Order: sequence, then structure tokens, then C-alpha cells
Amino acid sequence: MSARDPIRQQLAEARRNQILDAAAQVFAEKGFHRASTKEIASAAGVSEGTIYNYFATKSDLVVGLMTRLAELESLDGELAEPLQGDVRTFFIANFRCRMTRIARQQELFQAVLPEVLVDPELRKTFYQQYVSRIAMMLEQYLLAQVEDGNMRPVDVPLTVRSLQGMFVGLLVMRLFGDEQVQARWDDLPEVLATLIFDGLRPRSDEIAK
Repeated sequence: MSARDPIRQQLAEARRNQILDAAAQVFAEKGFHRASTKEIASAAGVSEGTIYNYFATKSDLVVGLMTRLAELESLDGELAEPLQGDVRTFFIANFRCRMTRIARQQELFQAVLPEVLVDPELRKTFYQQYVSRIAMMLEQYLLAQVEDGNMRPVDVPLTVRSLQGMFVGLLVMRLFGDEQVQARWDDLPEVLATLIFDGLRPRSDEIAK
């Protein structure tokens, strides 16, 4: 049977997701350091050796989980056709989708984010495979929008990182328990879009006469 056989690929992907689901459960319950691959294997219903067929280290499980949460593959497809639809509409829909997934996995973020920040090797891997990949995709998208006249010329690399910084900052505020952020999480994509596309200056019809 070919290594590229679609059935084999589907089975491998299903097993990979099975392991990631178990890792998310164990990390959320015990934290990154206290969780063991043996416990993850037990939760997944596989042998410990099977995990290492898909993930070289426990840190790779974290990166795999974050990549899945961000839906990087679908994001890549969405950004591959930069002229499809209005930029603002895309921004709101994209942020809302990913923020919904974050809200559902808050316990997982609370368990692994501190480890990402304090572990140099994990932080490097996480940045290269998650943060940097998203930045590169967004840069390509914004450059295409600028070139086609849908956006004014901006410093694209810093604009992308500013967007990422807002997103991460809101996640941290949510984890801190900020009441406004938690209660109005679903409103944030529209608020962010207003800040980015309209700014804080009043419109001409809002200026007091």
C-alpha cells in the first residue's frame, strides 16, 4: 500500500487528532510539566510508543494543539485568495472564528501558556511553528491588499505584529479574569475592526457643531 494512500492518510490524521484530544484533556487537568506522555497515551487509548510516531516530544504536542486551535491550514486557504470579499468583513469573521475556539479551550491555554513563556526551547519551537507562520501568512495577505488598492500603504510587518499583539493581549486579559473582556468576548472582533479601519477620530457627522 502506498504511503500516500488516502485511507492511510485519513487513519493517520484521525489517530493524530485522537492523541491531541487526549493531550488537551491531560494538560488542562494537570498542567504541562505534571502531565506525562504515559497519561496522555492512556487517555487516548494508545501505547506510549504510538505517541512518538506522531510527536517527537511533549513540546510538539503543545505546538500541535495550538496549530489546530488556530486552524492554520484553513487560514492558509482563506488567505490564498486575497481578493475574495471585503477586508473588514474577512477580518471580523476570521477573528470571531478563532476567538470562539479560544473561549472553548481556555483551560488548555491556562495550562500551557505559562510553560511556553518560561521554557526557552518550547518558546522557540512555538514561535517558529505557530506565531511566525501566522505572521508570514498575514503579511502576504496584507501586501496583496495594499498592492490591489484595497488598503493604504502601511508597514506590513509591524502592522501584522500589532494585530497579533492585540489578539494575544486580549487572550491574557481573558485569562486574568477581566470582567469586560470575558462578558463581551463576542463583541471584540467588531470593536477591533472599528479601531483598525476607522480609528478613534470622530466621523464628520459625529463632530459637535
